[in-house]
Amino acid sequence: MWDSISRFIPRLRWIVLLALFTVLFAITRIPATWAAHFMTQGSTLGLSGVTGTVWSGQARMASVRIDSNDYSLGALRWELNPWSVLTLRPCADVAADLEAQRIEGRVCAGLGGAVTVTDTSIDAPASLVQAGVPVPVDGLLAANIQRLRMNQGQLVELSGNLSWTNARIQVQERWVSLGSYAAEARYDPEPEALIADVFDLDAPVDIDVEARLPLAGGIFLNGELTLSDAFSDSLQAREWLPMVLEHRGSNRYRVNLQF
Repeated sequence: MWDSISRFIPRLRWIVLLALFTVLFAITRIPATWAAHFMTQGSTLGLSGVTGTVWSGQARMASVRIDSNDYSLGALRWELNPWSVLTLRPCADVAADLEAQRIEGRVCAGLGGAVTVTDTSIDAPASLVQAGVPVPVDGLLAANIQRLRMNQGQLVELSGNLSWTNARIQVQERWVSLGSYAAEARYDPEPEALIADVFDLDAPVDIDVEARLPLAGGIFLNGELTLSDAFSDSLQAREWLPMVLEHRGSNRYRVNLQF
């Protein structure tokens, strides 16, 4: 009996391998429209102009809805990890391009509309966030998402960093150069807010501020900043900045604002 079993085991391995390769081959033949239906079902992702296969496909235009706002991602391409399909948690390497905006990373879809984003880089012009800023802005935004998890379109986890290089704002029809800044970002589940620890990289403003953005709305800033003498003089900051921030002497100011 044991001799029969020992002879059957090698055959069983080949049967299992054949079954796996059959499944993977079938996946490569499934049209990309099936993948688009799966990815958009119960999620906030929108796709149009889909071509290719589940294994390797593209969409002419992609968009995502976050907190009731639609954001365009541009043309989207994906390469599916076939082994992840067997675990019912498909993961794909994705890339999206829209003018000066570029996204590259890995996205995994789970049951119930859960989406996890890891090891993802985003490069975009600062004008992308113009709608949430009271003055015209310029420069380059670069974000690195170590891990982001959403469930039914709601953010539940985030860790990563963000930089704003060659930053400029327009003040009374004049562009003012601010230098470069960065922030370490995370998600605080209590009370559901994005937290960003902001600091300067190469700038005329020495800044150490915590920005808190509750998902319910609003912006809270808390920390300190110090302006260089030349930058302060160019803006005549000593005349008007104490009306907005608490003056701590010289060019130092306490930041405690709510919007």
